[in-house]
Amino acid sequence: MTTATASFTMARIRCHWRPIILVSAVVVLLSVFWFTSRYPQLLSYAGQQGYALPTMAYSIQVMPMAADAPMWLRIVAATVNWLDSMKVGMTFGVLLGALVHTILRYYPLKIGKNLYLNSLKGALVGVPGGVCANCAVPVACGVTRGHGRVEVALGFLFSSPNFNPVVLTMTFMALPLAMSLTKYALLLFVILFVVPSLIRWLEREKPLEVFAVGDEAGSFVIKLPPAGDCREPFTTVFRELAKGYAEHVWMLLKPTITLMLLASVMSATLLMVIPWESLLSEVTPLRLAFVSLISVFIPVPIALDVMFAAQLQQQGVPAGYVMLFAMTLGTYSIIPSIFLWREVSKLLSILLFGFFLVLGWVCGLVF
Repeated sequence: MTTATASFTMARIRCHWRPIILVSAVVVLLSVFWFTSRYPQLLSYAGQQGYALPTMAYSIQVMPMAADAPMWLRIVAATVNWLDSMKVGMTFGVLLGALVHTILRYYPLKIGKNLYLNSLKGALVGVPGGVCANCAVPVACGVTRGHGRVEVALGFLFSSPNFNPVVLTMTFMALPLAMSLTKYALLLFVILFVVPSLIRWLEREKPLEVFAVGDEAGSFVIKLPPAGDCREPFTTVFRELAKGYAEHVWMLLKPTITLMLLASVMSATLLMVIPWESLLSEVTPLRLAFVSLISVFIPVPIALDVMFAAQLQQQGVPAGYVMLFAMTLGTYSIIPSIFLWREVSKLLSILLFGFFLVLGWVCGLVF
């Protein structure tokens, strides 16, 4: 390479510091999460098929507790164990969500007006994501707060915990073929039809007014220098991006911590006070409705829905309950419901929660 060519290359790079920094940040963040945590964990889960889980909400007990311990102590232990199981995924979700928010401030998402295609695009991005429906919430926040489309965010949220290649393989290995095919056919129906159709109906008069943060409610998009202006030094651009990213991390971290603490206590209480063994001993429409309500409510880490459903099947629990948990336990929960309620649409939050409740109930009746 000649000196003139090298000078030209550096000159061109100086014109694109922002995309270079942002893309590098995405690559580093995804690489660290995928290769040091998520995929090793998922592959470990795949090798643990058949091992008994301590509960449907977590697989490892950092705070073991005897079955005859006082109720309040068991709830505390379950809360600590749930928070420990979620800490890595939720940290990644916050960091990635803030990064998505930052990127969209400089480069707004231009994705088209076809809601059905938009939901599919969000789902395709979610396939390798490897985060549960709860940890996907900060990413969905990053999309909506970045003025991206709601159906894109929901496509990602429903796809990431279910269509991940390892989780998909686990599902077909651990559950009967009819259950696996039914689950994924219904998930495709949700992503390709239910989500965009609900949003189309909600936006029949005007677009959904998503939550905006601070001074971003008015002028959202940051104006970039002219295309030919390459005078900004790297340090100036880096400080600007780092400052914006840190602000977006903090904006997501505050509600996420609150959500995590509330969800952990509520989930731990439900796990401890409900007599699961007697509840799942017999299939009735009323019991199925109650179990579906709890299954849709409780937030669980990725792949535990498959592992718990497989465990129930091995224990001889009626197939209706096995299918109910396989369909609803890891697909939705109170955390994405609160996200939609607070930041997108209260009605959409209620409709989706009710939809999955009924879906779980019907699956239980059919199987």
